[in-house]
Amino acid sequence: MKKTLLFIALICSSLVYCQFDNIPTGTGIYINKLIPSPSGSDLTNEYIEIRGTANAIVSSNLYLISIEGDGDSSSRGKVSEAISLGDGTRTFGSNGMLVVIANYTDSDDNSFTASPYLSIISSSATVIEIALTGTDVSSSSSSAVDSQVPDIGYDGNLIDATATYMLISASSNPKGLRIDGTSDSSDANGVINTTGDHTSWILYDSYAYMDDDDVDSGENGEFGYGQIVFAQDVAQYSAKHFTTTSATVIDFPTTSDANYILRQGTNIGYTIDDWVISANGSSSSVPNWIFSTSSTKVLPAAFNGWDGINAVYGGLNPTAASLSIDDVFASKVSIYPNPAQEFVTISSSVEINKAEVYNLLGKRVINSSKLSNNNLDISSLSKGVYMLKLTSENALATKKIIKN
Repeated sequence: MKKTLLFIALICSSLVYCQFDNIPTGTGIYINKLIPSPSGSDLTNEYIEIRGTANAIVSSNLYLISIEGDGDSSSRGKVSEAISLGDGTRTFGSNGMLVVIANYTDSDDNSFTASPYLSIISSSATVIEIALTGTDVSSSSSSAVDSQVPDIGYDGNLIDATATYMLISASSNPKGLRIDGTSDSSDANGVINTTGDHTSWILYDSYAYMDDDDVDSGENGEFGYGQIVFAQDVAQYSAKHFTTTSATVIDFPTTSDANYILRQGTNIGYTIDDWVISANGSSSSVPNWIFSTSSTKVLPAAFNGWDGINAVYGGLNPTAASLSIDDVFASKVSIYPNPAQEFVTISSSVEINKAEVYNLLGKRVINSSKLSNNNLDISSLSKGVYMLKLTSENALATKKIIKN
């Protein structure tokens, strides 16, 4: 069996396209980070990040789409959103990253709310900023958006669970197309149709997240169409979880919805060693999200309590292996005094190449490539809590510091 799978993989690598349940597949473009359901309001707090080839033109046919998976929705199996990522001239960043974020202007008082990620996204990434207008930035509903510029199909409010996200190339905007069922959802069964416009797409990457909202008796269940499907409490609710034929199903053993989905490093597969999924931690705040410390709310377990996401916006995510390197580095670093008024001393048994300080809004307020006698001057900072990011040759460490 292993030889057969290896043979198929070799054939796929030598051809332009393979198939995933009736959709041709391609390679080279991936979902790197997706924050589709942040704690609190959505409109400026969501985050989309796609990884491609450095400096390559983003095809005008490239879309990030969401497919409804709520079993009680009349739209299940249908493309609910289609975000057009390319315009024929836009390129992936010099590090291969393409980011989509949203800002918001209140049309009543002209107040402006910037995306909290904007100031900490890597300068090597290409960033698409969507200008939203409306009258309620605290909303998590598309009804609070009156306009979006440029209108690429994104209004700051991605579909929440249950949903499938696919990165595809399509000859025309696929919004409203159905990949499961016929004219409505009555015959949708969780399996991708053998015919339809989707059979001419090129599928580059996909995942699904299924919650347990519609698994009680008499309800229609949850439907996932991704190459990898993260499903809440599979053992308990499997009878009401419907996934397409070739999907890899991963048990997310919690009733807490996932807030973040990330790929590990440059990985491109569909196992838990390729992805990270997490609910937010109790002390999370945008953009300095902290992953839950609960082993039932984070996969893989190496990311329990991870608080380094603010250091990799617009860049590669760590892998579980590299994260352990960061943990070792962090264990060799001590900060004192803490709280402090003028200086903190950074003691480490390994060389520190850079020290950066971020406020809780994610803005970098100190950037120091050299430390004077292991001391970092924080006298210019206002009183409060900050995040200190330390970089060694091949590892990162993040420490909380308090300025008195």
